[in-house]
Amino acid sequence: MKIKNIINYCWLITTGTMALTAFTSCETKFYEEEQYRKEVYIVSGDENIFGQEYAFGKESVGYISIYVGGTTAIDENVDVELELYPQALRSYNQRIYGENYASYVQQLAPENYVIENWKVTISKGNSKPYVMLPIKVNVSNLIDGEEYYIPLRIKSVSKYMISPTRRVVLFRIYVKNDYATSKSNSYYNMAGLEQIYTETSGIFTPDGPGTGMNSTKLLKPTGETSVRMMPGALVSANETDERNKNIVLTVHPDEIIDVPVLDEGIPTGQYLKRQKVTVASWDYSSSSVVVGDIEGEQSYYDPETKTFTINYRYRLSTEKKWHFMYEVLSPLKQ
Repeated sequence: MKIKNIINYCWLITTGTMALTAFTSCETKFYEEEQYRKEVYIVSGDENIFGQEYAFGKESVGYISIYVGGTTAIDENVDVELELYPQALRSYNQRIYGENYASYVQQLAPENYVIENWKVTISKGNSKPYVMLPIKVNVSNLIDGEEYYIPLRIKSVSKYMISPTRRVVLFRIYVKNDYATSKSNSYYNMAGLEQIYTETSGIFTPDGPGTGMNSTKLLKPTGETSVRMMPGALVSANETDERNKNIVLTVHPDEIIDVPVLDEGIPTGQYLKRQKVTVASWDYSSSSVVVGDIEGEQSYYDPETKTFTINYRYRLSTEKKWHFMYEVLSPLKQ
C-alpha cells in the first residue's frame, strides 16, 4: 500500500509539472500574438484637435503623425490615404458653438496650404509603427483674430482597421513671430506710468501727476513683426472688447533710432541703437480705441533683451480724456 501511494504521488507531481509547462508555453504564445486589434489612427488631443505653429513671412512646414496601434510589430508596410473632410469642422462648430455663428472657427483656404502627397506608407521596419505627413502653410494672408483648421480624415488603409474614434483630425494653424505665439499665452511684465490729459483745441493739459503701474500683459502675434495687446492696465473681457480696445505694436527692424542714455534724468551724450516701434489701433471702426504719439517721445525695441519701450496716448471711444502711457514690456519666462 505504501509503495502504491508513493507511485500515485509521483504521478501527480509529474502530471502537475507537465500541466504547468503546458500553461507556461500557452502563456508565452499568447503574449507573442496580438492582444489588441491593430488600428490605424491620427494622433490628436481633445475633440480630435492637433496643431502646429507657423511663422509669419514664409511658408513653413508642420506635421501630423499617423500610427498603427497594437502590442506587436507590423509584419508588412501599411499604405494610408487621407482626404479633406469638411464635415468634421461643421460638426465641431455646431457642437461647441451652436447658434453663436460669430464664434465659428474657419476652414483654411486651399491657396494657403500644400499637402504634396495625400498617401503615406508606414514601414514595417520602423521600431515605432508611424509616419509623419508634412503640411506646408503660409499664414501671411490669414485674418488676425480668426481660428483656422484643416479637417482631415483617413480615407483608406491597405491593411488593418481604421480607428473609429481617431480617424479624423482637426489640424489647427497657430501663428508665431519673434515676440509672441498663438499656441500658448505670451505674457510680458509691464512697468509703466499713466497720466490723464485733457485736450482743448489740440493742446494737451495734464489733469494731475502720473500714476505708476505694474501688470502682466498678454501679447498676441498679428504679423511678421507686430503684436497686439490691451492698452494701459485694461484687460480683455471678450473678443468684441479686444477688437475695440486692442492696440498694435509694430517693430521696424530696418529702422534704427538713437536712444539717449540718461544718468538720473540727465543726458550723458551717449546713445543706444534700438529698433523703431510704432503704435496704432488694431481695428478701425467707430468703436475702436483712438491712438496717437506723444510729442518728443519715441517707442523702440531691444532685440537683445526682447524688451519693448513704448510711449503713446490712447482714448476709448466712450471717453473724452486721454491716457498718456509710458510702458516697458519684458517677456516673462514660460
